[in-house]
Amino acid sequence: MVDCEEFDEAEAKKQTIKLKHIFKIFPYVQKQGFNSLKMDDAAKCMDISKATMYKYFSSKDEIIEALVLQAIDYIDQLVLEEAPPKLTAQSEPTHKELLLYGETFNTTFKIAIKLAYYLSDAFLDDLNNAYPELAAQLAEGVERCRKKLISYFDSGMELGVFRRLNSRILLIQLDVVLRELLDPKLLMLHNMTLKQALLDFYQAVKHQVFHEQWIHEDQPGIEPFIHEFILKKFSNE
Repeated sequence: MVDCEEFDEAEAKKQTIKLKHIFKIFPYVQKQGFNSLKMDDAAKCMDISKATMYKYFSSKDEIIEALVLQAIDYIDQLVLEEAPPKLTAQSEPTHKELLLYGETFNTTFKIAIKLAYYLSDAFLDDLNNAYPELAAQLAEGVERCRKKLISYFDSGMELGVFRRLNSRILLIQLDVVLRELLDPKLLMLHNMTLKQALLDFYQAVKHQVFHEQWIHEDQPGIEPFIHEFILKKFSNE
């Protein structure tokens, strides 16, 4: 007989393999949605045979559910590991404080890029139409992340670091504009590169959000992130 410990190890190994296959198929559904996804397409994306795939996923519905649950887990990790905390009260900004506020704002911009990219319109539209219950679960995960970011922006406004704005509308602006900038057709229409568009938008939002005395221009952290993000984006296309 197989004891509980061996069973748990086998199940953990199976879940790890399933997760690896989900990561492989995500770029496909991210770009094209999944309404037209066939099991043959799924196996091809996962780089395994259909017979092997059926050992881990019994149906397309199970693949989509695994995708959504992984997306929710990813968002929760962003909230736990990356989302900045509330700002604490300070008097006059020192050089170190300016760097800190710049770094935390960088983090919020990075999170906004990740959400706009990974939760693509094609993916969300198909999910809302075909799997409304899963779409609702994903929306709850996104809302948890938004509430964390709203708390961050609101605390910065209370301290006088950020201008008085509607934090939720600010997050909506970030999401809408970033989705537009990630569209190659729009970039071609306006003769822009993705890197320059993201950097220019970052600067525009920073000057929109911060009071001038709290802005520190020497923030190299965002450009390497954008460069790495673009490389990863192109490698998935």
